[in-house]
Amino acid sequence: MTTDTPFRDISTPPAGTPAPRRRPDPSAPYRPASDEHPLLAAHGGVLTVDHLGTVPYQPTWELQDELADQRRGRRIGDRLLLLEHFPVYTLGRGGDESNLLASRERLREIGAELVRIDRGGDITFHGPGQIVAYPIVELKDPLDLRRYVRTLEAAVIETAAAFGVEAGHLDRHPGIWVGGERKLAAIGVRVKRGVTTHGLALNVNTDLRWFDEMIPCGIRDKGVTSLARELGGHVPMDTVEDELARQLAGHFGLRLADEGTGVIGPGGGREQ
Repeated sequence: MTTDTPFRDISTPPAGTPAPRRRPDPSAPYRPASDEHPLLAAHGGVLTVDHLGTVPYQPTWELQDELADQRRGRRIGDRLLLLEHFPVYTLGRGGDESNLLASRERLREIGAELVRIDRGGDITFHGPGQIVAYPIVELKDPLDLRRYVRTLEAAVIETAAAFGVEAGHLDRHPGIWVGGERKLAAIGVRVKRGVTTHGLALNVNTDLRWFDEMIPCGIRDKGVTSLARELGGHVPMDTVEDELARQLAGHFGLRLADEGTGVIGPGGGREQ
C-alpha cells in the first residue's frame, strides 16, 4: 500500500477508539462493593424501597420493565420492590417445563398459574409467606452479572444470619442453601442495557407443600426450607423485609431512602 492511498489501514483501530470491554473473569474471587470497586453506577447513592404487599405476578413483571426503562432514562434512581405474590410457578429462559410436576388441571385445583418469563434459571415458586425482592438498579459494569448474583446471595446470607439461621451459597447451584441441602432462597435475574430486573425469593413462612408440585430449579437431589422451618415457628414478615432491604442496600453500596407506600405508576408517581 502506498503512502498516498485514499484507504485507511484497518489493521489498527482509529485514534481515540475506546478499548473493547472485557468480560469479568468468572474465576476471580467475589469482590464486595466498595468505593474502589463499586458494583452500581450510582455507588453511594440512594435505594428507594417500595413495599407492594401481595400482588399478582403479571402486572408486577410489567411494572419492573416500566421502572427499568425509567432507570435507563435517568428518570428515577435505583429501586427495590418488596412484595408477596399470589401462587405462581415461573419458568425462566431455557427452563424445562417437565420440572413442573402438576398438570394444568392440578394447577387450577390448587389455585396457581404457570408463567414463562425472561429471567435466567429454571422453575421456581412464588406465593404467600415468601418475600420476593426485585432490585431495579443500574450496574456499573453491565457484564459483571456473576458479581451481582453473588451480591444478592451475600445479602440473603446476612439476612438469614440476623435471625439465627446459618446459610450459604453453592458454587454449582445459584441461590441460598442451609446445610448445603435445603434451599432457602432462589435467585434469577435479568440485565438489559445495564439495568436489572427480577431478583430473589426468600422463603420465610412459606407453605413448603407448594414445592411438591415441582422440581425446584430442576435440582432433583436437594430439598427446600424456610426461616420458619429452620427456627421452628412463625417469623414476622415485616421484620424480615426491613432486614433484607437494609442488607441489600448495604451490599449494593447504597443508603436507604425514606420508605413509601403504594404502587408506582407509569410516570413514576405513586398510586394507592
